[in-house]
Amino acid sequence: MSSTLGSPISVRLPKDLRDRVAALARTTRRSQGDIVREVLERDLAALEWEQRISDRAAAHRAGRATAISAEEVDQQLGLEGDPAADAIDTIS
Repeated sequence: MSSTLGSPISVRLPKDLRDRVAALARTTRRSQGDIVREVLERDLAALEWEQRISDRAAAHRAGRATAISAEEVDQQLGLEGDPAADAIDTIS
């Protein structure tokens, strides 16, 4: 968690979500701001990753990006052959 606090931000939350934040803050003896800040620090990276994936998909659909086949990826990684069959062979 970041030790330097910046500017405040105002967020409107549905009652059920606000109640959950308040309950966790009481249980952990922390401020509601601390709870919300920790949730953002934990989950913001996942939302940013999802947005990058969405942007890449849009670029691909618009013809601004190219893709390579799964077979080519396998070749580049040296994973030639049927991975499912190989996995089954190692289990048997």
